[in-house]
Amino acid sequence: MDSKHLEKKYESLSDRMDLHTAMAAEEKAIKRFRDAEAEETEGSGIDRRTFLAAAGATAAAAGTVLGTGAAKAGLAERVAGITQDDPMQTIGLGVSVQERFFNRFKEDTGLDVSGTVAGLSEMITKFITGGNKTYSMIETNAYRQPALREAEVIVPIPAEKITNWEFADSLYTQPGHIGADDVTGWPSNIVYWDENKDSFYGVPQFYNMDALGVLPHKFAPTQPDFAIPDSLGLLYTGKWRDVDATGKTSIQNDELMGPPRAYSFLWKNGIMDPPKVGNSDMEPDEIAGVVDYLIAAKNDGVFRLIWNNYGEAVNLLASEEVWGMDCWNPVVEDVKKRGIPCWYVDVFEGTAAWVHTMCLSSEAPEPEVAMAYMDWCLDGWWGSAVAPQGYYSPCPDPVLNFLTVEDYRRWYQGKDRDTGPKTRRQSNIAFWMVWPTHVTSYIKEWNRFSAA
Repeated sequence: MDSKHLEKKYESLSDRMDLHTAMAAEEKAIKRFRDAEAEETEGSGIDRRTFLAAAGATAAAAGTVLGTGAAKAGLAERVAGITQDDPMQTIGLGVSVQERFFNRFKEDTGLDVSGTVAGLSEMITKFITGGNKTYSMIETNAYRQPALREAEVIVPIPAEKITNWEFADSLYTQPGHIGADDVTGWPSNIVYWDENKDSFYGVPQFYNMDALGVLPHKFAPTQPDFAIPDSLGLLYTGKWRDVDATGKTSIQNDELMGPPRAYSFLWKNGIMDPPKVGNSDMEPDEIAGVVDYLIAAKNDGVFRLIWNNYGEAVNLLASEEVWGMDCWNPVVEDVKKRGIPCWYVDVFEGTAAWVHTMCLSSEAPEPEVAMAYMDWCLDGWWGSAVAPQGYYSPCPDPVLNFLTVEDYRRWYQGKDRDTGPKTRRQSNIAFWMVWPTHVTSYIKEWNRFSAA
């Protein structure tokens, strides 16, 4: 894979943040972490939290992900006095609503949580139509938060309840940080309820940058440099270099994701004009132009099909029915587990960034348990558990308490990972998934594409 385009973007943003210094400092901190582990093994009593507290000053000076120190050790104190009559109920996607998380939370706190798995649209509908009286919280993509707020089914979350937020990545606390959207202000402007910043709109739970899943053995062996596609052009034209992949590509059926992703390809390759406002918030005529292009590609047989759910995406790649598709990181990891070579590629045109958040019901039956659970999700173990799915914690410091140095280097620093380091990936974001101004145009035009 040719990643020169990523390096170029990474270098061009060095004036906004000294990333080289940051990563160098992180490496020094990792070494100190390894040394601390060795000393702990020898009975010195130095544990990971002590290490992080010591390493924090070095790392924070460079603005690395090893920000300000160790996660709070007082989880037991945090939940002391919280009582419950029944298990606290949450609703969300299957990637976050899992028994393994609930079991670990009970082990750590003695509190019970139960959950319902639902798709994004389904969960929002359920929550708005009375579900907020059953579910104390909802775990959803942040771009869905405005719909919940408008329906008045969520309320502000007091900042003092989320103690681990002190370890938040600067991406979520500093507008203009590398990876942030200068037009929409995402993701920092979706965190707090208002400008006072004393309460959360939604507590960030995990995030990632969606890219391109490809089968390398369908491309590299035919190339003199053993390269694989690093452009969205594969999806929308069915071609890459001298490889004809017509009928071997697939795109996701998502009215809010489909148009801006395709637009990334079209305007960055000179097929359409640059966005009038921003790629994250397209104008009606821009959406219509993108859909016209997609309908033509559909009629030309470029797409094998339009995929709808996680399992379908995994099966399409694992069966080799599709050679390339826009997909989620865990899809690629699951294909690999089936013994099929599969890579996750940060494309030239840029990736689609998103953040999953936790919101508090306006009529939460167990609000204190819900907020304790939100805080616990940032305590480190939860972030380490979803790292192998390719996901990042918005509070990365505490994750080092649970990941080995080798795993941290892989999932955060990109060693032996398809997509490379997190900091470099953040320099290659094309757009953030936001609730767009002209949402009805997105829905109307995508329906036109689906019906074509």
